[in-house]
Amino acid sequence: MQPKTLLTVITTGLSLTCNVLGFHADRHGSLGHRHLTTRDTNISPPPSRHGTLNFTQTANVTRVLVNNPPINLLTTSLISDLYDFLLWTQPGTDKTTPKVVIFSSAIPGFFIAHFDLKNLLSSSNSPSTTTPANPSPSNELSPLLKLVHCGRLLQNTTSTAFIAEINGRAFGGGQELSSQMDMRFAGPDALIAQYENSNAFVAEAGGQLNLGPIIGKARALEHLLASKTIDAKTGAQIGLFNAHFGSAGELRGEVDALAARIGLFPQSSLNDTKFSLAFMSPTAEMVDAQISRMASIAEMEPWHEEVVVATLASSDESDNQFERTIPNSVIQALYGPELAKLGDKAKKALLDAKEQFGF
Repeated sequence: MQPKTLLTVITTGLSLTCNVLGFHADRHGSLGHRHLTTRDTNISPPPSRHGTLNFTQTANVTRVLVNNPPINLLTTSLISDLYDFLLWTQPGTDKTTPKVVIFSSAIPGFFIAHFDLKNLLSSSNSPSTTTPANPSPSNELSPLLKLVHCGRLLQNTTSTAFIAEINGRAFGGGQELSSQMDMRFAGPDALIAQYENSNAFVAEAGGQLNLGPIIGKARALEHLLASKTIDAKTGAQIGLFNAHFGSAGELRGEVDALAARIGLFPQSSLNDTKFSLAFMSPTAEMVDAQISRMASIAEMEPWHEEVVVATLASSDESDNQFERTIPNSVIQALYGPELAKLGDKAKKALLDAKEQFGF
């Protein structure tokens, strides 16, 4: 597969207004008041197909425990399960939906990690060149397209409040997803990094566009352009987190209490409140334009080589010092002494990748 073909895919399949998902949306993609039921519910979602999500239900609150060892990497399986679940949360005349969804992690030290870099090099996992009219679990999209859709579902589902309970690393795609949830609360081990600039590409699934409205343009540029990590205290100070807590127990207790309180009130009020504030979120057109720009960056041959080197340095994206010290580890691997240490092994990996993927 030639580089241009690999990344042309990103633009060709992404005229993704919410109508593609069967929504009747305004220009911001908000669902508004359609198909809304206000009945209380204790209905749990179906089990995740790939077993990467575990669900517990309390009254009108659904807890989603992300469990994709070893680091909650955004693999094809995890993205697919997230996508299926978010489709399940969509309102309808014949179903009830949770008023609050809380996302937390079963993996110590990690909330949700970055997108699986191998998917950016594999032709079998490249984004689709066509977008099905009615995406569903049986009508598969590519992992990247599904990740983009997940962000839009989080933004556009006005009948449910989505809360990120973060007490570990949320790097790359994990940060992109959390930034598109309605609220974020941090424990003592929370770390956020939108590190894509250091890896020669950009946060194309909504991360860049959402960070600006949350923490302001100047701070967003500081952290995006320099690939800087944000800890719990700093994140709360600049508005990325609603609050930070000194222990995991305190974090969970406070989030549970907030979710239970929100769950007491009518879903119609929740829906209207989220709908009213939708103007503060990036439009679907803005996300599409971002992805188009990503395609131009990704057609450059050095981009492919740097992804390969970073993947190699991470020991196949497993739980190790490299993953735990992103983005500094990526910077060292691509621009510092660590690159020289890779030596012949790195050169062989690049040659193998060029032969396999045709760039």
